[in-house]
Amino acid sequence: MEHTRFTVRNFAGLSSVILGLSMVTVGFGALDLAMVAPKGLDSVAAVGQADVLVSGIYAFFIGAVDVFASRVAIAEGEGSTARRLPVVALALLGLLVPCQVIGSLLAAGVEPVLSFFGQDPALVPQVGDYVGVRTSAVIPVILYIVISESLKICGLKNLSVATLCCGFVVNAALNWLFLYTGLSGWFSSPAGAVAWSTVVTQTLMALAGAVLLGRQLKARRTPFRKPERAEVAAEFRSMARTAPGIGARHLNDYAGTIVPLLFIGTMGVRVTAAAMVATKIYTLFCRVPQACFAGVFVFYGYALGQDGTDLAALARKVRRYAAVPTAVAAVVTVAALPWLVSAFAGPGLDRGLAVTLSLAYLVYLPAYFFEQLHGELLTVHQSGRLLFAASTVLTYALAIPTAWFSVFVAHSAFLAIASKGLSTAALALVFWHGLRRRTGQTVRSESVSEVQIA
Repeated sequence: MEHTRFTVRNFAGLSSVILGLSMVTVGFGALDLAMVAPKGLDSVAAVGQADVLVSGIYAFFIGAVDVFASRVAIAEGEGSTARRLPVVALALLGLLVPCQVIGSLLAAGVEPVLSFFGQDPALVPQVGDYVGVRTSAVIPVILYIVISESLKICGLKNLSVATLCCGFVVNAALNWLFLYTGLSGWFSSPAGAVAWSTVVTQTLMALAGAVLLGRQLKARRTPFRKPERAEVAAEFRSMARTAPGIGARHLNDYAGTIVPLLFIGTMGVRVTAAAMVATKIYTLFCRVPQACFAGVFVFYGYALGQDGTDLAALARKVRRYAAVPTAVAAVVTVAALPWLVSAFAGPGLDRGLAVTLSLAYLVYLPAYFFEQLHGELLTVHQSGRLLFAASTVLTYALAIPTAWFSVFVAHSAFLAIASKGLSTAALALVFWHGLRRRTGQTVRSESVSEVQIA
């Protein structure tokens, strides 16, 4: 199939679409932050902090999404999607119930944890309200994400764009209704109102995406084979072994951001609000490199499903393709920082501090680039144990202790953010070494089944 060939046009086309999708996705959170700003600085800080916490909780579940997506990409490259997709999809469904249970349990502990870390008492109830609502819909959210990934992998990226853009419009309308009309009385806080808006929107997007994917795959006229129970069970066991390690790596990555922000939260609402705005700006910037990494993920998966691919050469090539857009985006972001801060500024925001903290995130950009890129390639290889072990050790033995020192000893929010570069650089080195070992086999020698049990 033409869309599985690694060419400049295909890579640029897919990465550009993923960038657009990513910007709109992040725009959901940015829209919440902007629309809740007139409700006051407390609401801005609460929604910003809660959105970061929700991202951290969902980070673990993205491990299941990554395992699913990599196997679909391998099958698409191999030309066996009609046979493999039903098996992988049914196996994934078996993982969603425990994901929902875990999400609910984590949400229940948010307010006690925030209180333990000394967060402002005025923010804790709103943060807990937002997180509780968002985690009540783990199943439809994960379903939407995997459906969107499937559309992109199967060459149907325009349908994924259409679904997300329609969802953004619906979310904006619901935000207005839930915040600024008589419906606002239904919710305990402004944070809870925007959380419900997002949950309703994502559920509708999951339903619409499922219908579109089913219709388009049927149009291929390749008959789907009914999966055998033993085949689905074997796939489930394989995914259940691999997904937690990959998910833990994502969770550790977010922990390296969330915990320092919790530490910063003890420095007062002024600093907390500035840090939340800086985090949102950095998240928007990251859509550019993340779009490139996502394109790399898909095409590298295709390559594993195709015979005769020089994986080491391909890894070097995609590294070059991702570096240039990342550098350009960094320059543009630095130049636009004052405007970006103003766009998210609520009443009383310290704009100079928000600019300074945004620059703190960019200090370790080179380390971030290599750590994320090599991590994506190792994810396609299903190297869950390496991703888990390395990220766990370096996050909790280096990243979090240095952030603690920065806040409670050095009293510097800038240093608390920038110090993450130490652990990120170490992870980049470990992942690079692990990838060299995997691609040292040079020409593809792994079958789909071998990748699944790695």
